[in-house]
Amino acid sequence: MASVADVKEKVQRIISSKFGSVRLDEDGRIVFSYQSALLFIDVKSFGKDEVRVTFVVPMVTKLRISNELCRWVAIDGQKTFFGNCRLDDSNGENDGWVFFQHTLLGDDLDESELLNALVLVAAGANDLDNQIQDRFGGELFGEDDN
Repeated sequence: MASVADVKEKVQRIISSKFGSVRLDEDGRIVFSYQSALLFIDVKSFGKDEVRVTFVVPMVTKLRISNELCRWVAIDGQKTFFGNCRLDDSNGENDGWVFFQHTLLGDDLDESELLNALVLVAAGANDLDNQIQDRFGGELFGEDDN
């Protein structure tokens, strides 16, 4: 079985060979920018001896949680083949954020599987973030950092 460190090094090596240098955030996640999407790649242990590679793209923050938003995330936000939308309410009462997520098993991860997932998840989130903001308000992730 591959270790978390081995899989993370492999992911970093593949991404840097294809796209140039790799940036890590303060939590040790790999960070990849694609148009308006900022993708975080987290490599963690999973189950007894497995390793997972999770792609997370925060899309819209400061959303008022409503039945309509929950319904959209539960139905329309699940209609993609690679990745799906998730709603997190941990920011406080009635304040949520929507992110796009996809997970791969990292034990036998190959280059084409990783790169295809990375591009498809980043592009999918890039297509959805403005649609979500236009329909439900909130702020695009990172726009409040200006």
